[in-house]
Amino acid sequence: MRFFSKLPYLARILIIATIVAFIIVISGTLMMRFSASNPAVQATTAPTTPSVVATQPTSQPTSDLPALPIEALPTNSTPLTVAKTNSVNQKINSNRLAYGHFSYTQADPNQMRYVGSYATGADQRFESLNIEAVQAFMKMTYAAREVGVWIIPVSGFRTIEQQQKLFLQQIKRRGSEKEAAKISAPPGYSEHHTGFALDLTDGKFPKQDITLAFENTDAYRWLTSHAKEFGFELSFPRNNSQGVSFEPWHWRYVGSANATAVFANARSQR
Repeated sequence: MRFFSKLPYLARILIIATIVAFIIVISGTLMMRFSASNPAVQATTAPTTPSVVATQPTSQPTSDLPALPIEALPTNSTPLTVAKTNSVNQKINSNRLAYGHFSYTQADPNQMRYVGSYATGADQRFESLNIEAVQAFMKMTYAAREVGVWIIPVSGFRTIEQQQKLFLQQIKRRGSEKEAAKISAPPGYSEHHTGFALDLTDGKFPKQDITLAFENTDAYRWLTSHAKEFGFELSFPRNNSQGVSFEPWHWRYVGSANATAVFANARSQR
């Protein structure tokens, strides 16, 4: 040690570094030989059931959604055919008559649109028509208002069930179906079922609603002169061939191919 202490400082540093390097080399050589002679030790540290390890990222939840339904297709060799229908989804009405009224298929209520309201307060109700008739009616009423005429819809589309109630009320008032049918069509025979017919009144004379007095109003006089310009016509004029009583308030829309087809039988009697 005295010899070592007498060496210069730089020599001592070099000797120490050489010894440390030699130890590191010997240690590394021994570790490599030990690992090579015991390969099984590394294998025992691996999981015994590697297939259990999850293969999906933790941020992706497993999907529990049901499979989308698959629509079954026909398996026979007969080709599918789709029936053509007009936009109001109505069948061609038959020429059957009930007390002078032709039969009409009830239109789809979902094809109706509001055309206006009638009455006020608890009695107020909203009337609807087929969309084709609504557009024409709006144009007609706006034209009438420009000259001071106020046309109001009293009743538009009606279901068969609604018509049944009205017809029963008329039977009670008039005593028989025949007499009731003169002013109210039996259920299944009303033009109101089509969504193309409506009852009108003059907004300036509300007490004349659904009465023959409507004939003396400005609204009726304007309609008789201009309604045809917008595709509307009076359904039951005086002395009509169907034998239905004169109804100055009852008008129908015939301004489209659909509407004209619906009323073909009735219009052939004019």
